[in-house]
Amino acid sequence: MTFRVPTLVTPLALVIAAGLLVGCSSPADSGGDTVTEPDTSSESSAPDDSGTDLGLPAQTVGSDTDCSFLADDQVAAVWGFDVVDLDISMVIEAGGVGGILYGCDWNQSDDGTGLTIGVEVTEYVSADGPTQAFADALSGAEFDGEGGIDFEPLAGVGEEAAVLANLNQVDTPVFYNETLMVRSGALLVEITVTDITGGVTPAQYRDQLVATYEAAFGG
Repeated sequence: MTFRVPTLVTPLALVIAAGLLVGCSSPADSGGDTVTEPDTSSESSAPDDSGTDLGLPAQTVGSDTDCSFLADDQVAAVWGFDVVDLDISMVIEAGGVGGILYGCDWNQSDDGTGLTIGVEVTEYVSADGPTQAFADALSGAEFDGEGGIDFEPLAGVGEEAAVLANLNQVDTPVFYNETLMVRSGALLVEITVTDITGGVTPAQYRDQLVATYEAAFGG
C-alpha cells in the first residue's frame, strides 16, 4: 500500500497552475489527438483465480481453517486408519509473497506414535509465487546418504509435482517424513506423512500421498 503525504495548495499556486493550463491548452479545432490516461482504479492484489478452481472452501485470515476439502472418511479410506485427532490450524497471511496459508492435520494416534497426515495450502496472488517456491524446493534437494532431501519428480499431478523425503539429522539419519508437493495455477499444495518413531523410506507412501491429493483436489 502506498501512503501519500497531503500537499498544501496556496492561492498563489492555484493562480500559477491556472495560467499554465491556459498557456498549454489547444484550440478546439486544432485537430490534435486527445490522450486518455489508462484507468488503474480497478487494479487489485487479490489472488489470481486462474488454475485454482479445485473446489476449495473460502478461507478467512485469522479464522480456523475450513478443512472440509478432505473428510475424515476419505483419509481413512486412503491410509487405512480411523482419524483419532483432527488438528485445525489458523489461516494466516503468507508474509512477503501475498496470499494466504493454511493447513490441516489428521492423526492416527494422540500420542504421536502413529502416522500424521498434513495438508498445507498456500494461495498466492499469482502463479509466479508457487512456481518460484517449487523451483526453490527442488534446487536444494540432494541426498548424500547422511543429510538433505531425496526427491522424485512426478508427472500427471497438477502442473508440477514431486515427492520429497526429508532426513532427520537430530539423532539418527533416517527419513522422518515424506511430502508430495504440487503446483497448480496460483496454488502450492504440500501433503506430508510423518512418522516420528519408525521413520519412512523414500517413495514408501507415494501412492497414498497422490491418492490424498486426488481425494482433496481431484486429479
